[in-house]
Amino acid sequence: HNIKSPHMSGGSNRSTRIRNQSAFTPVSTTAGPVLTPSGRNSSMVLLSPSRTISESLTALASSTAQQLEEVWDEVGYTPEERASQLSDLLVQFRDLCDNKIAEEKGVAETFRQTIVDAKAEVAETSKALKTSVDPILLRENAGQSLTDELATLEAALEGLRSVASAAREDLQACRDTLVESHEALGLELDTKWRDIESDLTSQRRNEFHAKVAEMNEAMSTRTSAVIQLLRDCQHLMKDLRIDAERDGSDLDRRIAGSLVRSKDGSFMMVSKFRSDTCTGISSTTLDDLAGRVAELNGEKRRRKTKLADMGVQIAALWEKLRIPEEQQRSFTESVQGLGLDTIEKGQAELNRLSELKSQMLGKLVAEAREQISELWEKTNATSEQRESFKEFYIHDEELFSDDILEEHEHRVRDLEARLEHMKPIIKVIERREDILRERMEYEELQKDSDRLKQRGAALTKQLMLEEKMARRIKKELPKLTNILEEKLRDWKTTNGEDFVYNGEAYTIVIKKQDEEWKQYKDNLVQEKLKRKQEEKAAIENKHGPKYGQLPGKKKSSSHTSGSHAMKSKSKTKPLANAQGKHNMRA
Repeated sequence: HNIKSPHMSGGSNRSTRIRNQSAFTPVSTTAGPVLTPSGRNSSMVLLSPSRTISESLTALASSTAQQLEEVWDEVGYTPEERASQLSDLLVQFRDLCDNKIAEEKGVAETFRQTIVDAKAEVAETSKALKTSVDPILLRENAGQSLTDELATLEAALEGLRSVASAAREDLQACRDTLVESHEALGLELDTKWRDIESDLTSQRRNEFHAKVAEMNEAMSTRTSAVIQLLRDCQHLMKDLRIDAERDGSDLDRRIAGSLVRSKDGSFMMVSKFRSDTCTGISSTTLDDLAGRVAELNGEKRRRKTKLADMGVQIAALWEKLRIPEEQQRSFTESVQGLGLDTIEKGQAELNRLSELKSQMLGKLVAEAREQISELWEKTNATSEQRESFKEFYIHDEELFSDDILEEHEHRVRDLEARLEHMKPIIKVIERREDILRERMEYEELQKDSDRLKQRGAALTKQLMLEEKMARRIKKELPKLTNILEEKLRDWKTTNGEDFVYNGEAYTIVIKKQDEEWKQYKDNLVQEKLKRKQEEKAAIENKHGPKYGQLPGKKKSSSHTSGSHAMKSKSKTKPLANAQGKHNMRA
């Protein structure tokens, strides 16, 4: 008997339903006269039960006996038959009475069980609501009729049921939301959140609402993450030209159908749950999408790398084979994106060019050899280095092959790389050589005394030019020489050979230049000394030998000699200063 239905209200209704199981109709809840059927037409009279039964049965028995006698007389029953009929009638009447008593006892038992259930409901509901009830309400009430006791309990339950029903509806809605969100997220809902009966308090409801808010936030976060992964997958699939229906997997088909545009233009999920056309937002989906994004990104990188390699090879072959620009442009416009068709077209073009290269093998080898020869000159390759490349000296075109062409191309790349490595050193060498030439120009200028005969701005300009030249020679030449010597040492350490410039190791060149400069300066000193000696000899030959000065003339003579020296020094000052600034090494 389910007494927890909210539709049961009021003790009188339930009591009426229970009592309707009896043949008696109650008219009062207190002991006393009742309406009792009487006579054949069951007319109701107000008598006590014992008197009603006694008088009614006597009258009924008399009337029944009289009517039976008339029928039996008419039929002609014997006394034995009549006795048997009366015996059966009395047995049936006794059974009827027993059944009626049992029926009414059942009604009373139903009342008692209903009362027990009602008390249990009161106790459970009040406990769930954390409210107190009158303890008298739950006790045995011997002095109160079952109808009155049930009515009292029903009255108490009516208020409890109203509050409990509202709480259950609220908790039911929360639980449904939690169940749905956990299923969508692929999580197991704790049994704590499945119980909506044991605690119906506002605190419990608040806990459910907080949990719902937490799960809504988790749903929102998960949905955003899934939408982003779905968009990433869709973009990558578009870049890779993957048709989900034709080429894709089951996951790709779900990815393609999972997103729709909302009214504001943003993306939203078709469904939170997985289906044949939607991924859903479960944790498994999140892992699957993250893995698919990684796969697609990897495939995109692989295709980009492959296409880039193909592009480099195709471009190199275009240049090498002198492919017309119209053909190059036509091919470039025919390939778009990172689809497999692009890779197939690239491979086909590469195969075509490779075949064409085989047909032009002799010409290509000859062109490569021209490049190698030029690079040998630029890199100052020695005869040993040149002779070490044996393939260069194969002249029979029937012996040419892709391998030989590749060897030539590889040698070109090596020499170009070597030249690039040499360029910084060559740049320093060339700058140093320029300054060395400038040093000789400066020396030649110092020998020309006529340059000092200029006047005004021309002389000033000339002297400033010489000063700048002397400054560069003095400061930059030693600095460049030091830098160069360090680079040359590094080159030899790295390459295991001296750096060769114009056919000669430049470290040896530097030494030679130093020696030649020293010799040059020594020669200048010797020439100057020789010239002075010749001038002195000429003077002595012209005026005769000089005699020593008289003692009285010593001071004057010294003064005169000193004045002469000062004049001589002043006269040669520009040259002397320039030479003084030039005291340096190569």
